[in-house]
Amino acid sequence: MRSTAMKLILALTIMAFAGAAHAQATRTWVSGVGDDANPCSRTAPCKTFAGAISKTASPGIINCLDPAGYGAVTITKSIEIDCGYTLGSILHSGVQGIIVNALTTDTIVLRGLSLNGSGTTLGTNGVNIIQAKNVHVYNTNVAKISGNGIQTTNSTNSINLFIENAEILNAGGAGVLIASTGSGTARLSVSNSKISSNAKGIEVASGNSSAQVTGTVLSFNTSDGFKITPGTSGGAVDNMSIFSNGNGINVATAGGDVRISRSLIHGNLTNGLTGAGSTHCFGTNVINGNIGNNTCTNPLQAMQ
Repeated sequence: MRSTAMKLILALTIMAFAGAAHAQATRTWVSGVGDDANPCSRTAPCKTFAGAISKTASPGIINCLDPAGYGAVTITKSIEIDCGYTLGSILHSGVQGIIVNALTTDTIVLRGLSLNGSGTTLGTNGVNIIQAKNVHVYNTNVAKISGNGIQTTNSTNSINLFIENAEILNAGGAGVLIASTGSGTARLSVSNSKISSNAKGIEVASGNSSAQVTGTVLSFNTSDGFKITPGTSGGAVDNMSIFSNGNGINVATAGGDVRISRSLIHGNLTNGLTGAGSTHCFGTNVINGNIGNNTCTNPLQAMQ
């Protein structure tokens, strides 16, 4: 009798481990007509990103089967959300659209998403990155929020944030904000994007952080198109169109610096270039037609 009971316990234990092993899939699916009670397979998709993420292994991929609204989500592990071949929408009135709070070794990829904070109470932040190693945002739109479009708020770790082919509009804060609450630092790369009609375009607000921006339009941002706040941080802009902002580029604190090449800085309403820090001009820039300062602190004629 004892032997039979032991065999039964062993069999149940094996079944439990087998069930756990199959509880998560490497690739899961969401659909506007799905159900979060489903296993999130291709033929039985989930309805929301939040429902799918618990059933997706790390690292894994969540794909969208059809255009729909898939809800706000918190990401706590290496994951890719890819709706590149359809529309994956997140309507997040009153809350943040995506929160990333993963391990310091994790990589998160967001592709083909549309985040919109429209509603009686605007959504707060589009994407809030608290902790991760790398976050990649591709072909994604963020609009109509009271806070920041994409922000880092890490405390002690370092984060690499990559943004490509994005559109960030109508944020009450910055389109992109690099900030921290402690010793954390961030490196930002933005390419081929449009960041317009926000309170600020791009702001580096944490010490020892940096931003490189290329092929991007910064326009109609109320305060600054591109701003470096701490004196220990820097940036580089290349092949840019920076126009109709308050200030085009503001290196606010002494010790900060921005390198500028092949860029048009035109029609900004306060200054083209301003701040107590340094601006270095390389190559062929057009810095003209701004209400105030059109002169680099370190004008250089050739790329070095």
